[in-house]
Amino acid sequence: MIDPEYYLKNKNVEDITVVSDFEVLATFRYDPGFTRCLSSKNNIFECPAVELGLRDDEIKQQIIKEDYSCYLRVNEASSGADLLKDIQSPNVWKQCCKVIECYRKPEILQVIYERFFLLEEQYQRLRLALSFFRIDLNISLHDFFKLLIETLVDCKEGTVEYFEKVQSMISEKQCYKMRVLVSKVGSIRMEAVPLPMTPIFELTKSCDNASNYFIEAMLNGFLDRGSINWDVVIASEPINKSVFTSFKTTSRGHYTSARTHMQTAINKVKGTEPSSPVSQCEILLSNKSGQLMEGSITNVAIIRRDFNGNKKYVTPKLTSGCLCGTMRHYLLRLGLIEEDDIEIEKLAVGDEVLLFNGVMGCIRGTIRIKT
Repeated sequence: MIDPEYYLKNKNVEDITVVSDFEVLATFRYDPGFTRCLSSKNNIFECPAVELGLRDDEIKQQIIKEDYSCYLRVNEASSGADLLKDIQSPNVWKQCCKVIECYRKPEILQVIYERFFLLEEQYQRLRLALSFFRIDLNISLHDFFKLLIETLVDCKEGTVEYFEKVQSMISEKQCYKMRVLVSKVGSIRMEAVPLPMTPIFELTKSCDNASNYFIEAMLNGFLDRGSINWDVVIASEPINKSVFTSFKTTSRGHYTSARTHMQTAINKVKGTEPSSPVSQCEILLSNKSGQLMEGSITNVAIIRRDFNGNKKYVTPKLTSGCLCGTMRHYLLRLGLIEEDDIEIEKLAVGDEVLLFNGVMGCIRGTIRIKT
């Protein structure tokens, strides 16, 4: 298996085995709650505090230089202990939000930009995958952002109704799962899939600022008061680690098969029909060396205790074959998780895990069955 770091060091690697008709894929969240209008002032918006690491100058410099090495390798991350303690205390964030005045077109676009979760990282990870698969697509971050807006408003910049629709986005509350797909010949298309809003409203109804909203919506799994807990299955059969596990593409047969297996296993635990639909469930996968890799739709971290009994979250290394995920990279940068090899056999029924991706954020899961 050629992992991403190896590829960057060895530009003369042989062509990757061809899989017909796949697209490179990116999925992430658009959420108006990340920019909350201050109730006392029109056209003044709060954004989550910079302490939460949503805008990183180093990432921006990497994008300019097309230097992906730091994205793959997170050095000198803090322990994250202080940030984790602050996340548990809603009052810490009351005076920490950034403020944007929104009266002119550039300010409106800035507000909308803040609503795309980890947009710089998503763009850079997409460029990394295209480089890996040797797909030729020259698109700047500016043009990438413009295409995302055009997808949301369903018309192109320069048309009569375009900016009127952009302005109307400011007051809309609908969240979307953004899907970006790039073909092997370099054509790009985007989709905006509405997310169910009732669970989001219920989860964030008590939030009084943008930072608290972000923490409840995207970092819920770290909260002692966290209210989401998925059922988790451990797959008995390992899968091959490959470029199609390290990078997100539409070649997902191995994940689809695992989720079918997961459905049968969960229904067995619940005593329901084997083919009954299941939700809020995940299956954890291992490679043929017995190392934990990831879930079928999430990256994963397990809980370990340090010498003082303090909880820490450990995620598989990229060399396991796991997805090079943006949420994973974000949590590593903040020091909220760390990397290590994890033997899947050491996981047990009843263990709590952390599941995360760029759409749903971080949630808890509990292992219900080992198949």
